[in-house]
Amino acid sequence: MKHSNDLRIRTVLALALPAMAVATDAAAVEAVDRFYISAGAYKANNDVTLRRDSATGTRQGTHVDLQRDFGLDMDKTESYLEIGGTIGRRHRLKAFRYGHDASATRVLERDLVIGDDIYRETAAATGDIDINLLGASYSWLLHHGERSAFGIGLGAIRYKVSANLAAALDDDSEFEAVASSISESHWAPLLHLEYTRSIADHWRVGIDASYVRKSGGKVSGDAVDLGVKAEFFPWEHFGFALRYNYNDIDLEFEHSAHRDEINIKNRGPQLVATYRF
Repeated sequence: MKHSNDLRIRTVLALALPAMAVATDAAAVEAVDRFYISAGAYKANNDVTLRRDSATGTRQGTHVDLQRDFGLDMDKTESYLEIGGTIGRRHRLKAFRYGHDASATRVLERDLVIGDDIYRETAAATGDIDINLLGASYSWLLHHGERSAFGIGLGAIRYKVSANLAAALDDDSEFEAVASSISESHWAPLLHLEYTRSIADHWRVGIDASYVRKSGGKVSGDAVDLGVKAEFFPWEHFGFALRYNYNDIDLEFEHSAHRDEINIKNRGPQLVATYRF
């Protein structure tokens, strides 16, 4: 992992863990639910960089920042959905979905090498991107009491990224147009752990973290998913949650004719309503 990623993770953990150590004698909401569904808004800050080398392997592609280079607005509020539950007292499952898309037109401020093409400075460029994240996890609850629960298990996140880029340069003596289409999808298996604790009447806090690193093969890289939350249930079956999520994936894809590299980061607060059984 990069140093900046480690710093962000340590910061979130430092903020979350003290809250989990708090306990009161008040009657508290259960640590985990039999079944729940959460829906709301995710105000995400998205960063996407990509690189495509030439098919001949003789030229390395430029690391393209889609927001800086193509003007794609990657910071939006999107819908967020999560479902989950507990089977018996030991098996905990959950899944979530999040998506983001953007498009823009702008003048390039530098030369960009993407595959076998050169996107020239001052060319009129257009771009669009569609990102979809689908995640799931299973935890074996090593500890499950009325006030707290801790589990460890496996998770997986499917990242699907589709980007279409084009540019045209007309300098009165020559017209040059280039276009690229990049589409990658991959399931990233993750080691997963989570902890939840009821801290007071109607209140519950939690943290979950997942990580994987893979070397070699057609797909290599690392991924991390981290979230903290505070939940408030004014009613027995209905409440609200404020969460902060941090997600980072850095992958290289080896193709027969070229190599792609994609880095996706999304982070920000989520406000959701939860119905629990």
